[in-house]
Amino acid sequence: MVSIYNSSYPGPVYCQQCWWSDKWEPLEYGRDFDFSKPFFEQFSKLRFETPRITLANAKSINSEYSNQSEENKNCYMVVASGSSENCMYGNWYQGSKDCMDSWSMIDCEIMYESLNGRGSYKCFFVDDCVESNDIYFSKDCRRCNSCFGCIGLRGKSYCWFNEQITKEEFQKRLSEASWAYEDVQKMKKRIEEFWLKFPRKYCQGTKSVNTTGENISSNKNVRYGFNVRRSENLSYAQDAWEARDCRDLTETLDNELEYELEGCGWGNGGISSAKSWWNNDDLYSDLNFNCNNIFGCVSLHAKSYCIFNKQYSKEEYHTLKEKIIEHMRKTKEWGEFFPITISPFPYNDTIAQDYFPLIKDEVISRGWKWFDRDARDYKVTLSHENLPAKISDATDSILQEIISCSSQDSETEKASHLRCATAFRLHPEELQFYRRFNLPIPHKCSACRLQERLARRNPRKLWHRQCMCNKQHAHHSGRCPSEFETSYAPDRKEIIYCEQCYNAEVA
Repeated sequence: MVSIYNSSYPGPVYCQQCWWSDKWEPLEYGRDFDFSKPFFEQFSKLRFETPRITLANAKSINSEYSNQSEENKNCYMVVASGSSENCMYGNWYQGSKDCMDSWSMIDCEIMYESLNGRGSYKCFFVDDCVESNDIYFSKDCRRCNSCFGCIGLRGKSYCWFNEQITKEEFQKRLSEASWAYEDVQKMKKRIEEFWLKFPRKYCQGTKSVNTTGENISSNKNVRYGFNVRRSENLSYAQDAWEARDCRDLTETLDNELEYELEGCGWGNGGISSAKSWWNNDDLYSDLNFNCNNIFGCVSLHAKSYCIFNKQYSKEEYHTLKEKIIEHMRKTKEWGEFFPITISPFPYNDTIAQDYFPLIKDEVISRGWKWFDRDARDYKVTLSHENLPAKISDATDSILQEIISCSSQDSETEKASHLRCATAFRLHPEELQFYRRFNLPIPHKCSACRLQERLARRNPRKLWHRQCMCNKQHAHHSGRCPSEFETSYAPDRKEIIYCEQCYNAEVA
């Protein structure tokens, strides 16, 4: 089976079919709480002895290679995705179809190498575009159709590098555009230079009130939120959607009155829990589904009033729960998330490595786990340098090739892409997608493509800055006095405006 747990994991891991079956009973791993020992020490032992599911993937069809995902169909190598179909190599696909190599696609169809899309159709190499169709190499376009190389447009059609042209001219230029691999790379660089001429709003997001962060939409009273949508009264969150009255969330969906969660969804009243869905009042628990009133439990489903995987009556549960909380206050564990030292995963197997990359010595010196992967000695049969320049030149035989990843060519790039697979093969559906839309075969493995995609996002950090606009607008003369929190660092080249100045220039 394919698993998120590597070969050094000391505990039992079950395939999805076995884990969800009735062939085993999680309560058999139950034990009494020992008030002479810290909570986390006891929880760690329970966590490593209780069977875990190979991938957190529920109610999906032909989507075995996905994690923290549910209700998908025909999806491959996707994470944190739901209700999507025919999607590959991506994160945060929600209600989307036929998308590949993209991040955060909501109700989108046919998207490739794109970020933060919503309600869009047939877009390629675009970032932050909403309700737009037939868009290429563009950024921050809304309600646009048939645009190429554009930025900051609203309700426009048939534009080329922000120039209005006729439908006939647009179609002519598009038909003449080269989709050879090297030409696409040159176009990306040209586009990035062109975008620098135009102002950017201090944050990506709409319809938010009293909110700070980046990639934020339809929020109220959100502080330090990154990829947060439809949330209210929320602080310190990343990849958290539809949260109400919560704090400290990572990769969550539809949560209320919860604190310190990771990978949790559809819950209420949880504190310091991980990878758990459809639970209420779950405290310090991990990998539980459809449970109520559980404390320190692992791998339960459809259980109530359990502590350390042991069944109690309602009255017994609440009495013991309060005693354990008091004990955790004395040991200064209450209110803290699970320590890194008892994580089921080595540091370099987690997304922490994407945001805070560390080398092995740095991890070990902190007392954290590191996993030494086996040397990758793939027998490369085709160098990326010899890939067909155009997809039209690729035959079906390319599906049998083991292709080298171009990140291995440069020591600098090799060092920055710590997760590089060194080589890769094409999936048949992947090749079909490239052919369908005349896209060149990538020269990098999916792991390196993901790292490049993440690098296109702003860092999940805020700086206090002043609007850079010095034009005459209704609310100011001279330089705009507005100040804000932004994910654009002061030393970056972009021109950063407050929302009023930006709307005056773009709307």
